[in-house]
Amino acid sequence: MDLYDELPDSNLLYDVEFSSLLEAARVFQVTVLEFLKLSAQELARTLQRSVVEVSKFQNLLQKDLDEQYGVLNNVNQLRECAIPHPITTGDISIDEALGGGIFTKCITEVFGESSTGKSQFLMQLSLAVQMPKDCGGAEAKCVYITTEGDLPTQRIQDMIESREEFKKSSISQSNIYTVSCNDLVTQEHILNVQLPILLEQSKGAIKLVIIDSISHHMRVELESNSFKESQDNRYYVSRLAEALLKLANKYNLAVVVANQVGDKPFIELTEPQRYLLSDYEYQLGWIVGWKDSTILFRQRAYEELKASSPGIIPSQKKSFLDILSDDEDHMLIEKEVSRVLNGENSSVTRQASKSTSSLSIRNESSSVTDLGKERKYISSKRKRKLDHRVPNLGLSWANYVSTRILLKKSYKAAPVIRRGELRVYGNIDPASFWQVKRIFKIVYSTYCRPEEISYSITKKGIESV
Repeated sequence: MDLYDELPDSNLLYDVEFSSLLEAARVFQVTVLEFLKLSAQELARTLQRSVVEVSKFQNLLQKDLDEQYGVLNNVNQLRECAIPHPITTGDISIDEALGGGIFTKCITEVFGESSTGKSQFLMQLSLAVQMPKDCGGAEAKCVYITTEGDLPTQRIQDMIESREEFKKSSISQSNIYTVSCNDLVTQEHILNVQLPILLEQSKGAIKLVIIDSISHHMRVELESNSFKESQDNRYYVSRLAEALLKLANKYNLAVVVANQVGDKPFIELTEPQRYLLSDYEYQLGWIVGWKDSTILFRQRAYEELKASSPGIIPSQKKSFLDILSDDEDHMLIEKEVSRVLNGENSSVTRQASKSTSSLSIRNESSSVTDLGKERKYISSKRKRKLDHRVPNLGLSWANYVSTRILLKKSYKAAPVIRRGELRVYGNIDPASFWQVKRIFKIVYSTYCRPEEISYSITKKGIESV
């Protein structure tokens, strides 16, 4: 019987009066849920025990559950002095977009693909929290928990030396408590035992807890091969989030976590499906920060599948493709390279001609046709890709996140392309056709509206541009 799992502190576990009944429940694999749902008569027949004994046990079990529910859901009034307050991120524009900065008494999530600057941003926060209060800081220390290796102290030192405000305020790595966990068991021990003890001993000196990243070990070690395992995983995630929120509220600190991403590919259904506004699948795009065009495309594709002709999938229909915006950067590069290829006796022409095949590295499609001595690009319109990345841990985790931040990296046409000066430069490398574009996107927040900010990664950390 799973009574120990559901009510580990219940006195029924040690009550001699019900020892035989509990043993029978174990033998016949009767769960706590069945004790709550089935009648005493049905259980008595299954367990081969008396109806009176089963009924008495059911009443005591229900009483234990009610008491546990009351304790877990006790309403705690917020005191006026315990109102959440913001801590600066170290960048004025990002602070303004976030409503003041990273707020205490809640969980803030930073997610995105690799090389988008998640760790750089978190390290910046570990220093910004030490800033004086009149500069937006908390004059406090930080706990930095890593799951993917040791904390890169040299990068943090570069940030300190690159920022004048950090040097003036005597910001130091000595105010950062750091620990690395190599597996899920170690992570649990740190979060459930070591971290609470450290926070209690610090007596309010710590105002920021960073976990980089929260899902690294869970996605590997938590199996999900059955419905029961999936349910257990959701319960595990919820329990973890509740523990972090409890610490954030008790010690009036901010919890900031990095999260990895997974895939949510567009699935071509064989039958139309209409989602309700309250359905998770309908709301998913807004929860994870997809573009509006991706959200509308997926909804329309699922809802209007019935209108598709036999053998034609929604992604091939012009009406659906019109939802997606044109990839203007790709077409601009094609146009500029075409101009260069049509030039005469140019070293750039020869170099660009050799580099034509290299464009396929970035998934561009083009064809070159020889017309006598003249070369021409025959280009086709290309739509922007559908968003398909989602943060790990699902809705169970998202319900506890007050602010969700997406760090996104894409590519746009380089200035030399936009100015139409490609033919002016010699020895052009196709890689120079593109320029990195980084977006700091507030997906949702309790304290501000969704917003996007362009940023760059430098020695100073993350800077808005």
